[in-house]
Amino acid sequence: MSRVVRIACFAVAGILAVGLSGAFAQLEQKPAKEYIDSMERPGRVKSLKVDEVLAKLELKPGDIVADVGSGAGGFSIPMAKAIAPNGTLYAVDIDQEMLDYVTAKAKKEGLTNVVTILGEYDDPKLPVKNVNVAFFHRVLHMIEHRQTYVNATAKYMAPDGKIVIIDKNREDSENWMWLQQSDVDTWMAALSFYPAQKFGVFDDRYFVVYQRPYGDSILLKKKEGGGGGGE
Repeated sequence: MSRVVRIACFAVAGILAVGLSGAFAQLEQKPAKEYIDSMERPGRVKSLKVDEVLAKLELKPGDIVADVGSGAGGFSIPMAKAIAPNGTLYAVDIDQEMLDYVTAKAKKEGLTNVVTILGEYDDPKLPVKNVNVAFFHRVLHMIEHRQTYVNATAKYMAPDGKIVIIDKNREDSENWMWLQQSDVDTWMAALSFYPAQKFGVFDDRYFVVYQRPYGDSILLKKKEGGGGGGE
């Protein structure tokens, strides 16, 4: 191999190494304490628009909900209250310290229907297969193997269960933290999940409810009634 070719190969390898290391760094989560402090800032909590989101989801007592990437429990706790007393909220995270924080928060609120799940990088590891709502708020873009994770999530869903994705398109993000809705649509369609509702709650992110056309699906109601949900 000539000296020029060798230099070129090493240069390409170096570029790839830097690129890959940057990609993995992007997906790394901050230490729990630092992350919790960031997530619990009043301004950040307000920006979640929790009440508006829950109103759109129309959760009811008895529902089984998975808050995937539950973080500091900003959605987990209100969701658990909405589905109490006989519903179950699974708070899923890959950081046990985050889950311990959610457990303490639930206990402080007097909630007994919050179950924490230490998930895996490619699988939420839910203990049931009749989940009514799997909720991802600004989480899916943080997952390295996104389609693999979505595929794993689908196996835990009830036939007419909803997978809810709230995230940002590239043009709405100032950094790497984005995920094109068109990509999510493609991954979901491969699993027979289609957009059933879209809500304009946020100015800078999409809010889409995906569902299969089974059971009590909104998709079937649209077909029968000729109407549509969402905004």
